[in-house]
Amino acid sequence: MSLALKRPLVLCALFLSLALPAAAQPLAPKAQRDLAVLVTAYPGLVAAIETAPAGRATLVLSDGTRLPYDDGRSKSQEELLNAPDIEDMLAQPYPLGPVTAEPAPGFSPGRRRVEPLFMALYGHDKAAVTANCRPVPFLGQTMAFNTRFGAADAFARAQQRLARLVAADPSLRRYLLPASGGVVWRVIAGTSRLSVHSFAAAVDVSPKGNPYWRNLPRGTNLLPTRQAFPVAVVEAFEVEGFIWGGKWSEFDLMHFEYRPELILLARLARGENLPLADIGGLLRVAR
Repeated sequence: MSLALKRPLVLCALFLSLALPAAAQPLAPKAQRDLAVLVTAYPGLVAAIETAPAGRATLVLSDGTRLPYDDGRSKSQEELLNAPDIEDMLAQPYPLGPVTAEPAPGFSPGRRRVEPLFMALYGHDKAAVTANCRPVPFLGQTMAFNTRFGAADAFARAQQRLARLVAADPSLRRYLLPASGGVVWRVIAGTSRLSVHSFAAAVDVSPKGNPYWRNLPRGTNLLPTRQAFPVAVVEAFEVEGFIWGGKWSEFDLMHFEYRPELILLARLARGENLPLADIGGLLRVAR
């Protein structure tokens, strides 16, 4: 073929390579699972997943927030709490079922929270969170709970389960009441991180009766107290997507928070065959 004929073909191929969209980079199996779980737990939260070479992924949320799945940084335990990425947040498996042993130091699945993600879920400030709430009955009390992404509905279902338990065994009331919740826009004691109570997506049950790790000496063996907390109460919350702070090494036995992604991961880990969202349609090439 003459040089005169080759040049138009080369230019045509170059034009087509520029015009056609590049294929999204494949994600590692763990990243695929984690992101599918997140999309399943919070439908409509993720607008797109941008992929780059080496399988790096960035989540583009429905409010425009951009979050790396893996920021590539090696972190200390404190940094994992203060600046986790999505992979860090989902890395510790929440243990379903009864407590059988003291958690290892630093094992507190759910305490690593990507704050911009929670703002996208529930509201970026106190006024926005408050506007997203509705009152939900709780064993004779009423408290505001966030309606976004199914949180208030899940809380109402958990309350119905608890009401049946208390009706059958009134002694359970002392573990549950009085309860506190609603919009409590504040940081966690001793940190600069917002509490999940800021987003009206958590409840504290019987705060004076259930211990908190800052109120007891470090190294306290709390296993008997953890195991004394009614398993049926914990299960009533967990089945509706809530995790329990009694399973954390930094124990918070009064605390339940809505984390359906962690419960979904836990159910998958124990072998349940659960449908996950197809994230293929969300993948696109990083800009």
